[in-house]
Amino acid sequence: MKDLMPKLKKFQRPAERFLFPLILLVWPLIQFRQGLDLADTTYSLSNYAFLGKEGTASTWYFATFLANRVGSFLLKIAPGGSLAGMNLLTGLLISVTALAAYHMLHRMMPGWMAFLGEMAAVSLCWCPTVILYNTLTYVFVTLAVLFLFMAVSSVPENRVYFVLAGLCLGLNVLVRFSNLPQAALILAVWFHAAVIRRKSTETLRITALCLLGYAAGLLIGMIPLMLRHGAGAWFSMIPQLFSMTKEASDYTMLSMLASTLDAYGHTMRWILIMLPCVAAGIVMFRLPMMRGRRMIARILYLAGIVILFRFFYGRGMFTVNYQDYWCMFEWGMVWIILTACLGLIGMTGRFGGGPDEQFLSAAVLLLILITPLGSNNYTFPVLNNMFIIAPFGIWMLRRYWQEARRFNGTFAWNTMALACFAMLLAQGMLFHAGFAFGDGTDGTKRSAVMEAPATIKGMHTTPASAQEIAQIADYFADHQGKLLAYGNIPGLHYVLGMEPVLSNLWPDLDSYPAAQMQEELAAAQERGDFPAIVVSGEMKDRLQLEKDNPSESGPDPAGTHDKAEMLKEFLTENGYRAVHEQARFTVYETAGRQ
Repeated sequence: MKDLMPKLKKFQRPAERFLFPLILLVWPLIQFRQGLDLADTTYSLSNYAFLGKEGTASTWYFATFLANRVGSFLLKIAPGGSLAGMNLLTGLLISVTALAAYHMLHRMMPGWMAFLGEMAAVSLCWCPTVILYNTLTYVFVTLAVLFLFMAVSSVPENRVYFVLAGLCLGLNVLVRFSNLPQAALILAVWFHAAVIRRKSTETLRITALCLLGYAAGLLIGMIPLMLRHGAGAWFSMIPQLFSMTKEASDYTMLSMLASTLDAYGHTMRWILIMLPCVAAGIVMFRLPMMRGRRMIARILYLAGIVILFRFFYGRGMFTVNYQDYWCMFEWGMVWIILTACLGLIGMTGRFGGGPDEQFLSAAVLLLILITPLGSNNYTFPVLNNMFIIAPFGIWMLRRYWQEARRFNGTFAWNTMALACFAMLLAQGMLFHAGFAFGDGTDGTKRSAVMEAPATIKGMHTTPASAQEIAQIADYFADHQGKLLAYGNIPGLHYVLGMEPVLSNLWPDLDSYPAAQMQEELAAAQERGDFPAIVVSGEMKDRLQLEKDNPSESGPDPAGTHDKAEMLKEFLTENGYRAVHEQARFTVYETAGRQ
């Protein structure tokens, strides 16, 4: 082993300079033809293609304005405007983010360590990259932290990086309005100022530079919005957005905090099982009978970890269905909790940690805390934003192990932590290689390849999905006019190339008020705009249940049932009838359009 290490060292530098960056460039792109989801993924593409025109700019359009404009631009330059082309272009954003984090963090940790962290981070990116209000959020907040790190760690201090960090966070508010809490990253800057005993006047100057960049980012994002929609469009969106929480209760701050705490509480159950095992390992290594038998003790402990993880598998902590989130979720959460604990220690400066390390510790903790805010996706946003968190955890674990290895029992807790990271990396990479959002998550192979329409040509999906989408595409092949898609099928607008009749392409969402839908349907009826209406299979069954057994539907504070009644009314009053039926879709058209 001693003779092998010098030989491996010869390859380390070229690997860190060329091989690792190449892998990080390609790894996010390997699944660009996998999956055909008619809900979230193609919903975003439908928004890029059709929304933002006069009369179709909804509240959500303004709340995610910059993401929509960037998406609209990329859709124009993507080869054929196809889903595969968009997956490639937006996937490169993840590549760039991982590469930026790799190169900047290489300043404080070995390249191989930063590489393993970035591989784990990329592998956990579950969200479709074409959903740019998420993807750009993670890009900009990661760059902001990296710029702040470069600012505080550069000698002499380069204050331009403070402005650039503020610029990224300002732009991020236009990417998604709920990114406002990211301004809390200034707390890490103030913490660093306190650590190095910076004068208050200097701290104010640095804060002013961050605010200058923040204002510039807002202004840069606002200019195209004001030119296109007027100065008051974005500001009028804000009260409407807050009023939506009455219908969409899962977007309230209380609901978001509750779901986040629930996720941490669920994972803590597994950690609390690990802790006695670590304690038993520490005791074992200190037993007199194990002195001189260190190798045997280590083998026994490693075998115990294998048995423990097999127990976790048997209790459903993780799965081997790599087409579903839950194969990696708990391991990701274990690593987040461990990293948060290491960050708390890092903030104290113990074990020789300098101000730069203390700053990054504070920034990582803030990232873990603020990333879930503004989302109703449990703690999944944190798992998608691990570009700094994952490598930081590895670095701090190694640092503390080196400092504490003179104590008996260090092997026990360090090996358990490394085993958790190994599981995270293995499960994450297998997940990344097998997962496609919203398609085949039950384990069904995506063995069919779409030939048409052109928007989804070359995409791999399940045979049943391919047949259903091909049938609906054939029906609308020569169809002219607008579309109303009701149910979890808003992506039909993009796939079929049909304009929406409503300002919201996913009208059954709770965040789309029933009153607004009523107004827009009435306006369409008044101007004689009778679209083709496609109702998803599960929504048709639900509507039938409500019609036959209304008492079984229960209370409806969000007005979903009201919207269903409005749609049925619109169908009845305007002579619609079912003209094409299949398991997944039912098409309704008026007599004059059939």
